[in-house]
Amino acid sequence: MSEKTIPFYLPATLGILWLCSGLLPLLWAQAESLQLLAQIDIAPEWHYPLLLSAAVLDVCFGIACFSRLRRCKWFWLAQCLTVAVYSILISLRLPEFWLHPFAPVLKNLPIMALMWFLYCVNKE
Repeated sequence: MSEKTIPFYLPATLGILWLCSGLLPLLWAQAESLQLLAQIDIAPEWHYPLLLSAAVLDVCFGIACFSRLRRCKWFWLAQCLTVAVYSILISLRLPEFWLHPFAPVLKNLPIMALMWFLYCVNKE
């Protein structure tokens, strides 16, 4: 498979995921998101700036999934590394999320596999 034959829905679904991951914590689950940051021993004055920074990064990734950046290898590698960092932090500080019935951390494995696939098939 070449970058020209990648179905549009592959980067598009990741784009939707990133957009929702960035917007939902700010717009509908801000208190819960800030509480999670409190549980990982981050100083309270950093809770909102970190939440906002992560949300902005996620939204930027989401928008970029619909741009020409989706054809760049490094773009998918950056996303894969971001998900890996998020997953490692959660694993170290909130390991119970591995046992959560909705599998929020476990889902990152197929997501990273798709990102790695998109990294491998893109040439730029």
